[in-house]
Amino acid sequence: MIAEMYKRRVTMSYTLLGLVAIVILGYAYIEPPKKTADWGEFAVFLIPVVMLVTIAVLNRRHYNKIVSVDIPKSTSSIFDLDHLVMKKDAAFFPRLLCFEKDGNYVGSLEPINIPWYVYPFGFFYSSLVVHIPLTYAFIDNQENTLFTFKQKGFKRTLLTIFNQHDHKMGYYKQEEFKSLLNIKGELFDENNEFLLPVTVSGLSGNFSLNCENEQWAYFYNGRFPHEYTKIFRDVDNDIVEVSNTLSEEDKVRLLAVISFLFIARIHNN
Repeated sequence: MIAEMYKRRVTMSYTLLGLVAIVILGYAYIEPPKKTADWGEFAVFLIPVVMLVTIAVLNRRHYNKIVSVDIPKSTSSIFDLDHLVMKKDAAFFPRLLCFEKDGNYVGSLEPINIPWYVYPFGFFYSSLVVHIPLTYAFIDNQENTLFTFKQKGFKRTLLTIFNQHDHKMGYYKQEEFKSLLNIKGELFDENNEFLLPVTVSGLSGNFSLNCENEQWAYFYNGRFPHEYTKIFRDVDNDIVEVSNTLSEEDKVRLLAVISFLFIARIHNN
């Protein structure tokens, strides 16, 4: 799973590199540099080329190191875990891979039943995907769908959350653009009972979700758990601490909200 992720990152880097190269060559053909100053301005276009080549080389190196490593599957239910390592997968649409700290694969969060007209946004305007009405599903390592949520809204985000039996478990609403520093939302159950206030740092994505002096979840950007296992080879690894005292129903609601927060975070960076 991790090896394939690195491989997809390499493929995407080379694809973008090819597109950038076409743009640079086209520009050079239309406006060929003639003076020394023109060459200096033209050299600026080489910066993304160097960045993409570096990304491709690093991910190829990670892939070579991890390709022979066996990625075990977690034997625990996601509802029994008190943490998740969440990694952004290489894809045009939001996709998260979830692991335990020791590298055991838990499952993935990904959009399902994507309408055909959304694909151009995923390719050209990926930052807008989080504002397009889509349904996301958490699929465990046995290919079972554990919960889903439907997202819609632009100035106000509304998530409607469902369990594995497609029964409505509640909803989460979030006001957009209210603050440059913090993102605020509220989580409700299926009976419209308020459950949890949500405040996320708009700059870092940090959050500590507390209700009546009980901590439901905690995330601090910058924790790099690669020392736990040889599976995590880079520093783009985020651990979310999750309370294991919650009921399964509240865990479903909480994990849906956390998944959306990470999707919005990685596609707005």
